[in-house]
Amino acid sequence: MPYIGPVASESRDQSAGGAETQIWLLATALARRGWRVAIASHPLGTPAQVSGVDLVASGPSLQRKGPLGRAARAIALARTLTALDAPVLVQRSAGAATALAGVTATVSRRRFIYSSSSVLEFEFAKVDRRRLHVQAFRLGVLLAEEIVVQTAEQVELSRRRLGREPVVIKSLAEAQSQRQGLPEAFLWIGRLAAYKRPEAVVKLARAVPEAKFWIVPVATGAGEQDRLKNLRLAADELPNLQLHAPRPRQELGELIARSVAVLSTTESEGMPNVFLEGWARGVPALALSHDPDGVIEREGVGAFAGDSDDRFEELARSMWSKRGDQGQMAVACRGYIDREHSIEAVVDAWEKVLRLKTGEGEEEA
Repeated sequence: MPYIGPVASESRDQSAGGAETQIWLLATALARRGWRVAIASHPLGTPAQVSGVDLVASGPSLQRKGPLGRAARAIALARTLTALDAPVLVQRSAGAATALAGVTATVSRRRFIYSSSSVLEFEFAKVDRRRLHVQAFRLGVLLAEEIVVQTAEQVELSRRRLGREPVVIKSLAEAQSQRQGLPEAFLWIGRLAAYKRPEAVVKLARAVPEAKFWIVPVATGAGEQDRLKNLRLAADELPNLQLHAPRPRQELGELIARSVAVLSTTESEGMPNVFLEGWARGVPALALSHDPDGVIEREGVGAFAGDSDDRFEELARSMWSKRGDQGQMAVACRGYIDREHSIEAVVDAWEKVLRLKTGEGEEEA
């Protein structure tokens, strides 16, 4: 997981997404159960070990740009993975690194498990138009002994797009204290990637001026920097829209606990980590276009607009006006997390996948 550093170090200077957070929660939970766990990542100044997990830096630095920099990092990662004394290699999220991990595991005769983080990975050519990257990802998936997905929606996509029967393991959510006090604003957190459509939050803030909206934007590439500039201009114009700087996960949790609902405007994804963080605190979700596996509506843990801007605005107005009376929804949110996403249940499922089969058919870690 190349970009795990910000999660492990709780960095303010760099940001990490839900995939990194999920791997970190899993790794630390496995370490607490006595597993030896190492994560290979780009060197970001993190300690050699955090919470019982070894962090193995695979140089050179991300500061080295261009094709030569990418090639150097790929070679370094292959050497790092080969040198690690690990019988099982897990790689999460689609990319050229999937092939690198798969080939390394195959050559060194180790088990390789690919872990999906989004439905977009099953249409990877729409996300990354570089043909070499798309082909490398498909090669890596073919080399995987197991494919792990989060939702039933991803199961169908894996069958149809990859011809593989995956294992379903839901995402992790740590237990949290239920939020207290009157919610203050709707909250959107995420990378400013085009498919996440942060501009839809601006449109919503214009349409529902009586409500407050907070955005925690993470901008990396040039296109995302342009979107950040546009968001800043909108925040200067709209008194009910405020941008917050990226911050460590614990401090993000404090913002989530103060929110009316966690917003999602993305076209599609897996199970958003921000939803899980919200539900664990009794905070509902409000989604514009994607309700993963129909959970939001089925479990009563928020509201879903069915890709209708008008409905999105209507639901926001309703949730804002009733923000002082979310007790029943809070119970539903926390109950759903306890049943489906607890550390115990999810790590139990991962242990079954990670265990090795001996010649006699017995399992050993």
